[in-house]
Amino acid sequence: MSSERTVRVGEFERAFTAALLAGDGIAAETTIREAMDAGLTSAEIDEGIIAPALWQIGALWERGEITVADEHLATEISMRVLALQREATRVAETRRARRVMLATPEGERHVVALRMAGNLLSGAGYWTVMLGPDVPAEALAASVLRHQPDVICLSVTMPAVSVQMMDSIFLVQAACPAAQFVVGGRGLTSVTRSQSGVGICERVSEVVEAVDASVMRAGLN
Repeated sequence: MSSERTVRVGEFERAFTAALLAGDGIAAETTIREAMDAGLTSAEIDEGIIAPALWQIGALWERGEITVADEHLATEISMRVLALQREATRVAETRRARRVMLATPEGERHVVALRMAGNLLSGAGYWTVMLGPDVPAEALAASVLRHQPDVICLSVTMPAVSVQMMDSIFLVQAACPAAQFVVGGRGLTSVTRSQSGVGICERVSEVVEAVDASVMRAGLN
């Protein structure tokens, strides 16, 4: 482990210990989530953060500096955090096995929101295939057949382009009936919102949740 990484682990360990001593489960969970976001492995978190914190809690109890109730609370918080960590790891592993394609339909050249969505999905662990702006329906369908994405994300800012979006959805679904879509943008119409197999993302910040739901829905079909 590099010296910089060792310092980071130590910082997280101190923050986690402080959270346990305060009986603050939210702070403890936040610390572990930040450690995961920083790229620490499960082993580094277990051995470098959680275990040392519990050793310190146990030593404080043995010296009579905290009560047995404090020690029990710290243990319960740690067990809960461990369960959350395992679930987060499982979700990340599931996402890494999934591919998400992103594009805008023909005539739509605004891609800022689409690229923001791509960054969020990549950061969450998804394998992303960015086609970018102004993709004709036939080209999208060909790319779907080639890359076999689990979910296709489309963005539209102008209602006038929603027709092209629907053409793209219909053509892809004709070639791949199980195809799952997540669509977003100010140009969405009621027709798009009511289409089967299409999830709606109202805000860019919700794209990971929307794609997660589509992946789960596909798994149930």
